[in-house]
Amino acid sequence: MAHTFFGMGIFSAFKQAADGFKQLAGGVDEELLRTGRPARGLILDIQLTGTTVQVGGPPERVCVFTLEVTPDDTPAYQAVVRQRIAEHVLPRLQPGMTFVAVRVDPANPGRVAIDWASEPPVVRATPTAGVPSAAELLATGIPCEAVIIQSAPLGMRNPQGVDLHAFVLTIMRPGVAPYQIQVGNPVPQHAVPLVYPGSRLSARVSPSEPNAVAIDWDTSLAAAQR
Repeated sequence: MAHTFFGMGIFSAFKQAADGFKQLAGGVDEELLRTGRPARGLILDIQLTGTTVQVGGPPERVCVFTLEVTPDDTPAYQAVVRQRIAEHVLPRLQPGMTFVAVRVDPANPGRVAIDWASEPPVVRATPTAGVPSAAELLATGIPCEAVIIQSAPLGMRNPQGVDLHAFVLTIMRPGVAPYQIQVGNPVPQHAVPLVYPGSRLSARVSPSEPNAVAIDWDTSLAAAQR
């Protein structure tokens, strides 16, 4: 019995050492990739380490990634992942702009693995506390005009299942100098033809928060069809 216990202890020590080496070498937890909860990750920062690994293919650099992780129906949060990536792919990763597929341990959300082999999933966003929804703004906001400067899909949907887009808008309202904002808004499928630079749209703005704006797609579509 004593001999068996000693053997198990040695096995455990070897496993811990192997896991530690794998982590230092930027290896990914294959079980987490198979069973983890899918989520969308935005790369916020990349720190290159001095470790390079080459196993039967192009050299891979071990990096420390800071990610903004967004699972379905869960507020976004930050996680740090040590993982390797092919050296030639690194220039394509732009902090603040590059989205990746990730897998999250349901029992430990801070345990995250980047799934380089998959496309970033589309996830359902959760309402942000204290921020009015588009429906609330359309019901209570002040009429204004919004001109699209830039837009891009966010790869997310609101709780009603409508795709969300990121917008840079110029807002024009009576008695106030035009100003620019960055905002996310739901875009129903039938309104997609109105999403282009220079498009002038009806919108509503919060009386107390000038950056809280919702585009009024129904009114804008009606005006475009006249």
